[in-house]
Amino acid sequence: MVTLPTKTSTLIIGGGPAGLVSLKYVLEYGPRWDEGEAPVLVEMEPEIGGTFRWRGYENAELVSSRQLTCFSDFRYPSDTPDHPSLVNFVQYLEAYAHHFKLFNHIHLSTKVVSLSLTHSSDDYRHCATVLRTSRESKETTKSTILAKRVIITTGLHVTPNIPPVPGLTIHPTSNTPKWFHSSSYKTSSQLSQKEVLVLGAGETGMDITYQSVISRSTQTWLGIRSGFLSFPKVLNNFRIFGINFNGNLPIDGLITNLFETAYIHPWVSATRIRSHISDFVVRGLLWVLTGTTAGCNQWAGELPLEKQGRSYVFLNKSSKAMQYINRPFKKLSWIHKSIAHYVDLPSPEGLEETIVKIVPFPLKFDQDGKAIFPPPPKHREKEIAWKEECKPEIVVLCTGYKQEWDWLSDEYPKGPEECDIRGICWSKDLTICFIGFLRPGVGGIPPMAEMQIQLFILLTQGKLPILRGQENYHLLHSSESRIQYGVDYSAYMSTLAKDIGSAPGLFELWREHGWFITFVYCFGAAFPTFYRLQGPFKSSSAPLIVKTEIWETIRRRGLLGNLFMGVIPMIFYAWLNLLVYLAETIYRFLM
Repeated sequence: MVTLPTKTSTLIIGGGPAGLVSLKYVLEYGPRWDEGEAPVLVEMEPEIGGTFRWRGYENAELVSSRQLTCFSDFRYPSDTPDHPSLVNFVQYLEAYAHHFKLFNHIHLSTKVVSLSLTHSSDDYRHCATVLRTSRESKETTKSTILAKRVIITTGLHVTPNIPPVPGLTIHPTSNTPKWFHSSSYKTSSQLSQKEVLVLGAGETGMDITYQSVISRSTQTWLGIRSGFLSFPKVLNNFRIFGINFNGNLPIDGLITNLFETAYIHPWVSATRIRSHISDFVVRGLLWVLTGTTAGCNQWAGELPLEKQGRSYVFLNKSSKAMQYINRPFKKLSWIHKSIAHYVDLPSPEGLEETIVKIVPFPLKFDQDGKAIFPPPPKHREKEIAWKEECKPEIVVLCTGYKQEWDWLSDEYPKGPEECDIRGICWSKDLTICFIGFLRPGVGGIPPMAEMQIQLFILLTQGKLPILRGQENYHLLHSSESRIQYGVDYSAYMSTLAKDIGSAPGLFELWREHGWFITFVYCFGAAFPTFYRLQGPFKSSSAPLIVKTEIWETIRRRGLLGNLFMGVIPMIFYAWLNLLVYLAETIYRFLM
């Protein structure tokens, strides 16, 4: 094993995507270091990859597209599927680390067990206590690392969140069904020929529900709290006037930049009127195309009407289980059957009549191991399976993860919720930051992490002032929501780009790169490569990537797709911004 240094200019904790991209940027753009103080990344597992390696499962794929998940200057080959497997994405991360020679600075099987301030008079403010396990001897040694700055990239999905369910996770009885958290799920054989209750309707819950069905479980229930918003990660399988539409378009690449994230009046941004109007239009479009407005071809498990929109929740882009959930509830009118509707994929042989029974989240399990449910919320009164007996053999808790910060001393902020600069760092101490801890409603965490480390580098080098701007990118969750760190991907990326000074100006973009790249930027989503065309992290590879790969994502929409998803929204939002600008002008004149 390579000797672990005792001092470093920058200590990065965590070897997932956020840690790797942070290390790459610190090496390339960070402060220079003295001999023997090179940046160090420590990872507690024996391999890099983070959640994508250690909490993956059979047949798991990315739910964000490769175009919007990979980093700005190291792209996937063009023949890769839009949504690669988790195994494939780990291979991509390994290739990224090799390409940028990151392994020279990575120490595996090295866990930080405590981090505290030194209160030293020199620049080494942070002291990390680490346990390192030898691959050969399996012996563990304890040591300390002094660091000038620390970047925490330990990830959102490490410690399972186990809710207290009486009779299941607390006070179990001899008849309590076997249960495990989704982090322990690896293969559908764990569910085969069992009666299975899946608790939680996030993307993992929907994945495991589908795997339960195709593994030939004898019965599958799906327990959810308030509801979910289903939308397939790829736009396909619409039948319109007798013609099947299979555009094969990843939905996270459909949102355009111009007047959605670029050139927006501050009043429009602050009121979220764009999102509310967009949600209204999308619900209408969903009704035309699928016959229901709760989600894309979603006939049960819906959220309350006032929460059905991208501003409120994380879209659930795992939709394979939906046809089995929908079967008791789907009622297409003859108009939709004739004009437009969603076409379910053929079920595997023997599963043509299989139904996933949707139920509320259980209050408890009784002495016999039977789930006791409350009535469903008022907006889901049609769901009646909760009245039937539910006595599962297996309960899978797809209840997410939580962050534990007991290894941080009290002098540090405890995660992004206590960071007052873009959910990244703390204005009281710019030598500590949290990268990769905000979760987008639609989009990928890795490109957000890339923009976050760019901002931190500029802040810690004193090249930016302390940011105090308005934050209009948070999802509109309630104060009681378990997840408080949700953001609108496009709005957040645009905000960081403006902070950094890399948000392209259209005239400057046209003068430097020509009309074609300017056109692609206007019609493209918030790809991180766009924010390396200009600014302090300008990349020579960015123009070619925009002209080829990113242009391909726009070309695939076709003429009608770009008309309805690009031109019409741009015109509408341009008029909206113009009207608000005129209103502001009149207001200032009268005042």
